[in-house]
Amino acid sequence: MNFGADHYYKLNRIFLSTIGLWPYDDIKTRYICVILWLSICLPMTVTQWMKIYISTHSSDLILHVLSYNLILIACSVKYITFFAVCENIKEFRARIRSNWNSLKDNQENEIICKHGLYGKLFTIFIAVCSGSLITSYIFIQFSPILFDIIMPLNASRPRKLLFEGEYFIDHEKYFVVISIYLCTGVIAEMMCVTATESFSLSNAVHAFGLFKIASYRMKNVLNEIDPHMCVTKKYFVTRNKIMAAVDFHRRAIEFSELLKASFGPSYLFIITFGICSASINFFHVEVIEIIKSAFLIMIHLVYFVLGNYAGQEFINGDTLYYNTICKTNWYNAPLKTQKLILFILQKTTKCYKVDAGGMFVPCLEGLATSFSMSLSYFMVLYSM
Repeated sequence: MNFGADHYYKLNRIFLSTIGLWPYDDIKTRYICVILWLSICLPMTVTQWMKIYISTHSSDLILHVLSYNLILIACSVKYITFFAVCENIKEFRARIRSNWNSLKDNQENEIICKHGLYGKLFTIFIAVCSGSLITSYIFIQFSPILFDIIMPLNASRPRKLLFEGEYFIDHEKYFVVISIYLCTGVIAEMMCVTATESFSLSNAVHAFGLFKIASYRMKNVLNEIDPHMCVTKKYFVTRNKIMAAVDFHRRAIEFSELLKASFGPSYLFIITFGICSASINFFHVEVIEIIKSAFLIMIHLVYFVLGNYAGQEFINGDTLYYNTICKTNWYNAPLKTQKLILFILQKTTKCYKVDAGGMFVPCLEGLATSFSMSLSYFMVLYSM
């Protein structure tokens, strides 16, 4: 589906189509991509659990494996749940198109274009971060081989897999094969994160734009009203403007509710696993493990910040709408319009918040809570 503003969401379409999550693609191609992704990523998780199962069950090994295994599980859950609600993408696209077609003036068009650009920039930022992490992982994994070629020693440098797992083959002999498989798995996992999270964030940014347009319309309710106009005509003009503002506020709420219903439960699951994984990653003391943990903690940090930033912007957008109503020069409006403004004011007193599964509200306070919980769990594990 194409429309005038499709260039803002072109990257989201490309990323989702690459991993079989774009609902407008051929169904057979999509299923092939899904099967291929699952056949690459799920065995990565299984081999790590097999490593724990056949080992001596030492706490160090368990924590070492869980530090990144929880992330892989979270990515798999994200992919599967996104595939389950894949048809909702069509609903998102239809609503975005309807919202763009409902704009009335250049100022509104500028607001929605600006937020479309912000969504595109966030998509590029996530893609660059993912690409950097993939490049760093590949370099670190193959660095012993690379340095043996560039600066050879009398003996080969020790080779170690960054992701522990039980493959039931000789790790030294098949190091390159296993490393290539792990690199392929990391690429697939990061493609999933890039595609799904950039799509969710781009649509969230679009919702922020809807709140801004609703506030803009409410701010101009009493503008351009001729003081010599009769009371009845004033009422009809202001009523129509208020209806237009309320319509976009309703669109913003409904769009946000669709986001919450589609991605809220999976976000709650991911944030829980992310907090646990971040807590475990503080344990490592070896240099290579510290480097790996630093990358993983950076992933958690970016995810926590972006997720809670989005939640805070929902709150800010609805608060702006409420404050705009409060600042309206209602005393210059006809009596019926004043009553209408008072009614809207009462209905918007309670701030709108997007929650994850009804248990966690992403916001700045939620970000602080996530960091606090990660450190608290780390201290509990450290004291054991």
